[in-house]
Amino acid sequence: QAFKTMRTLRALRPLRAMSRMQGMRVVVNALVQAIPSIFNVLLVCLIFWLIFAIMGVQLFAGKYFKCVDKNKTTLSHEIIPDVNACVAENYTWENSPMNFDHVGKAYLCLFQVATFKGWIQIMNDAIDSREVGKQPIRETNIYMYLYFVFFIIFGSFFTLNLFIGVIIDNFNEQKKKAGGSLEMFMTEDQKKYYNAMKKMGSKKPLKAIPRPRWRPQAIVFEIVTNKKFDMIIMLFIGFNMLTMTLDHYKQTDTFSAVLDYLNMIFICIFSSECLM
Repeated sequence: QAFKTMRTLRALRPLRAMSRMQGMRVVVNALVQAIPSIFNVLLVCLIFWLIFAIMGVQLFAGKYFKCVDKNKTTLSHEIIPDVNACVAENYTWENSPMNFDHVGKAYLCLFQVATFKGWIQIMNDAIDSREVGKQPIRETNIYMYLYFVFFIIFGSFFTLNLFIGVIIDNFNEQKKKAGGSLEMFMTEDQKKYYNAMKKMGSKKPLKAIPRPRWRPQAIVFEIVTNKKFDMIIMLFIGFNMLTMTLDHYKQTDTFSAVLDYLNMIFICIFSSECLM
């Protein structure tokens, strides 16, 4: 069981590809530097959503219940008007899984609405709701559409897009720091020369590693320092990522055995690279 748990860490192997690509390292560094600003936006978003969560609790708390039969079919309000009639007829007075009974549940509902995944049922339950203990009636509370319209505009489109704005602003800020105000007074040739010198100055000089004198070690040194070696390792990383994506539910024993065999090959290859 412990070995199976360790095998799940194979999913981290694709991260090695980032360390080998200069462009991806730049993007990741920019995202990391944007984390403090993202937390500030997240705090604003949570506070903004809290207003709608409290409003949702005040408007819909305890009103998402409905009377259902054995087949989980909602009964008509003409047959079962309220909770007392539901209990008297031995039916089930059931609450919706997503409801506004407290702020925690309200936050979950709002998150689902903001992501536009399965939010229609939450809105329909609100539109059909009546007083607490009353069987819902279709679109009896139709003006509650406004609650969801305003939340989607301000709580989804506005607040969630702030995250994108923060990241873009961070990239622009990094660009300004890299360029500065000197470029305003430079010709195109001067800008090219300035940028080239700036890139050279930002890179730390690599220390030359002396070639080992012992012949077997020198052979390994020649292999590892060759650019083709990095390309081959990147190719194996890509193949390893491909084999991991082929793993699926209810796969045949033969298919599982082939994947295990391939993973053992990749383990040997990456272990050999580590030793080299």
